[in-house]
Amino acid sequence: MRKLFLVILALPLLCSCAEPRVVDEVNMSQAIGYDILKNDNVEGMFVIPIFQQDMMGKYQILSGTSTTTSDVQAVVSKKADKPVLLGQTRIILFSEKMVREIGMTELTDYLYREPQLGNRVILAIVEGKVKNVINSKPSNKNVNIGIFLSGLINQQIETGNGPDTNLHLFLRNSLEDGGDSFLPLFILINNEVSVSGAALFHENKMVSKVPTDDMFIFKTLVQHHRRGIYKFKLKDKRKSDIVVESIRSGSSYEVSSSERNPSITIKIKIKGQIKESMRSENLTNRKMIKKIEKEMEADITKQANRLMKDFQEKSLDPIGLKEKYHAKNKKLTYEHWKKIYPTMDINIETKVNITQTGVSE
Repeated sequence: MRKLFLVILALPLLCSCAEPRVVDEVNMSQAIGYDILKNDNVEGMFVIPIFQQDMMGKYQILSGTSTTTSDVQAVVSKKADKPVLLGQTRIILFSEKMVREIGMTELTDYLYREPQLGNRVILAIVEGKVKNVINSKPSNKNVNIGIFLSGLINQQIETGNGPDTNLHLFLRNSLEDGGDSFLPLFILINNEVSVSGAALFHENKMVSKVPTDDMFIFKTLVQHHRRGIYKFKLKDKRKSDIVVESIRSGSSYEVSSSERNPSITIKIKIKGQIKESMRSENLTNRKMIKKIEKEMEADITKQANRLMKDFQEKSLDPIGLKEKYHAKNKKLTYEHWKKIYPTMDINIETKVNITQTGVSE
């Protein structure tokens, strides 16, 4: 009984710890964007939804400039009728110029320590000015631009060729010795925003990109996934286009323990169905299916080899080969990895299994 009495006494104290916030009394940001200006100041933009009846999808954009990203929020709040809070933020955008010049460690340190932001907030890079993307009009008029952009990324992760991404995953990979990571890229063309690939980071700075055409292979190297689209041309007279939808794809890794001849074999396995074909032949023919499987295997192997050679030439390791090699070679140091990685033998083996042929001709 005495314990129950103490618990009841403690409840008011616990409840009083949280500061109540009424939606109508604050500006609750759902997206944030940052550009770097010519004088090295930072311009920040906050997408604020308007919660009023018959105004679904309506929003305002509040902006301000300062010398640091962490101070922009305070600058904007001073100019607004209500304080700007970050508790509903879904996505944070940085310009490509900004992350190449400043680096992500400085930009994300404040975000990681900000208690209002969750670790699952999406980070993304914009090719060009973030301001132009924030001020573009989403094709879905029932949502604001912040919800629209975060929806684009989540749709790519769930049903397209985009690998998993958020603040926590990015920092986990990038804060290791020689950390390499990636973030989704946006581009604005004719006032329409689309995902244009992935930005690659090495030791804090953005150094390269993975274009859209390589994203299926990149996602397959990074993680196992069940959705994604791969298009290639058959080596026939018509050079027919074949589109394969992944049912289950992923990679496994075999690491050598030889110190003299270090090597890694990447085994790519893809199980899929033909989503579309520009051929007139009936693709239920098993001989034709085998031909498609073999040619797709060759095409993927060629593309994966090209990607890996490019990563090695730039000393980039976005798929985490260092960790896989270290698991087999415990004495590995980062300095030694930097020496062996650019010339390491990396072999690609691809196996494709077409299980269904729901073809539209």
